[in-house]
Amino acid sequence: MVLVIGHRGARCCAPENTIPSFRLALEAGVDGVEMDIHMTRDGEVVVIHDDTLERTTTGSGYVKDHTLRELKGLDAGVKFGSQWRGVKIPTLEEVLRELGSRVSYVIELKHGSDLYPGIEGKVINLVRRYGIKAKIVSFDFDALERVRSIDESIEMGLIFIGKPRWFIEAARRLRAQWLQAEYRLVNEADVRAVHEAGLKIGVWTVNDADLALRMVKMGVDEVTTDNPSLILKALRSS
Repeated sequence: MVLVIGHRGARCCAPENTIPSFRLALEAGVDGVEMDIHMTRDGEVVVIHDDTLERTTTGSGYVKDHTLRELKGLDAGVKFGSQWRGVKIPTLEEVLRELGSRVSYVIELKHGSDLYPGIEGKVINLVRRYGIKAKIVSFDFDALERVRSIDESIEMGLIFIGKPRWFIEAARRLRAQWLQAEYRLVNEADVRAVHEAGLKIGVWTVNDADLALRMVKMGVDEVTTDNPSLILKALRSS
């Protein structure tokens, strides 16, 4: 059965990468929630997509240049809609504590230790502390190498722009279990090649019901979507 992952929670319907967004995805019945992480100036792991604050919050500048206290003073909801005024940037620990083991997690390292010293270890320690099922993914292959050096068994996925078949050997070198592909660059031959290599393949970001059904027919293992309710309804009724 294909896994359905809520992209930044339920990004269609609530401020992305916030606890209300993750709650909505959970209520829709997702198998997992995807989130993006950065690190503050004082070493706290926070959940936000961009390197900078302007798009989704009332702040400005780089996430890395602010303390957690400074970030907690910002509003991460009002730009999505006035009804979300007062929503805050969560820490990764707050999200794990809120959702617990009711759902699995896809945690994207936006940058590794080259920019955020020790972030891989911090994330793995939180995953272990809360006893949750998690997959760590990244475009940063160096970060994934560090993850694997810390934890031999945790699930990992390479994110990339390109044909999945091009990245099979990189996944093998990193001992990653997943390839995370942009859906427009995936065909049946890619899916077959990935599976023959003993790997799994997830696609992002699928927001059309017919497209989701085509991806499932193609044999993908995971679909990431901004609109979990729509995609889950389509798959359940197929």
